[in-house]
Amino acid sequence: MNLEKDRISTTQMMILGLFSLIGEMALVYPAAMASGAHEDAWIAALISIPLGLACVKLMVSTSNIDPTKTIIELSSQILGKWVGGAVALSYLFFFLIAASTYVREIEDFMCTQIYEGTPGGVIRFMAIFLLVYGLRLGLETLGRAAQIFLPFFAFFLICLIVLLFPEAQIERIYPILNTPFPDMLHTIMYGVFYPFGEMCVFFMVYPYVRKQSNMNRNIFVSLLIGAVGLNLILFLSLTVLGAYFSEHEFYAAYILAQRINIANFLQRIEALMATTWIISTYFKTALFFHAFVLGTAQLLKLKSYRPLIFPVAFLIYGMSHLIAKNIIFYVKEIPAYWVDWDLTHAFAFPLILLIVYHIRKRISHNNQLM
Repeated sequence: MNLEKDRISTTQMMILGLFSLIGEMALVYPAAMASGAHEDAWIAALISIPLGLACVKLMVSTSNIDPTKTIIELSSQILGKWVGGAVALSYLFFFLIAASTYVREIEDFMCTQIYEGTPGGVIRFMAIFLLVYGLRLGLETLGRAAQIFLPFFAFFLICLIVLLFPEAQIERIYPILNTPFPDMLHTIMYGVFYPFGEMCVFFMVYPYVRKQSNMNRNIFVSLLIGAVGLNLILFLSLTVLGAYFSEHEFYAAYILAQRINIANFLQRIEALMATTWIISTYFKTALFFHAFVLGTAQLLKLKSYRPLIFPVAFLIYGMSHLIAKNIIFYVKEIPAYWVDWDLTHAFAFPLILLIVYHIRKRISHNNQLM
């Protein structure tokens, strides 16, 4: 049963993919990479780009098994009712946890950096209210809104990057290639599965895109642009703040924006960075929220997913509070294990689905020949 009536264009999917890749990564990516590879974090990030695109290629190939079905439907179709149902539940749990985590990130950032002293519950309620409003309007409206916000997002991000280059000092990334191989490998895994792995949410969007002949190429171009933007932020963080502060400042990109000072006139424009981050994080969270309610409706064989939006909003409100005791616990404990979630749902499960599909297809072909 087709529960989603809306359709988005390839361009809208590209923009949503760009927002999802950058998302909350714009703030936390430098700290995540610098904590493992230190001065060599930019090298690990560059290596991770082709590997991340290869991971996306795997997910696209899995989606193309049947482009009209989501990962929830594909899992049951390929792996059977019970095993496929277990895989579908795993994806749904990840979508729920991810949406709750991003809401919590918005709350922590706003309460610690901008609206200090504001109760976190107020920020959380405002974020979820906007998410519910967006989901009630539908996937197509989200896609059109993403097109409207893209110029503002691009302008703010380009301003941040261009205005920071005068502050860069290349000697801060020395010594080069001084990171032990195990630490470098672990950091490369972060660079691959932390931003690129979360593209698995598009398993729930891909069937509702109006397909074009050059669609796959456009997807990879948009993700490449997003990856280059993330790596520029990381490189500037290393060359402006240094490896130590990039590692220990969880919101390194926001601190970078505070360092902009052109002739003692153009300064304190960190609000632009905050605006860029909130725009991208909103659309990323909305996609995970949509993926959870749509996937739940498909698994339970409901006629519509819209009645689930309000109950799930209350669930996310509570989950975002319970997911971490405080921001210190969130910063120190969650990122180390998040990469495992991304690896499982962006690489392991799609690879298993592809292998099982081709094995079953070959067995069926051989049986027909006999």
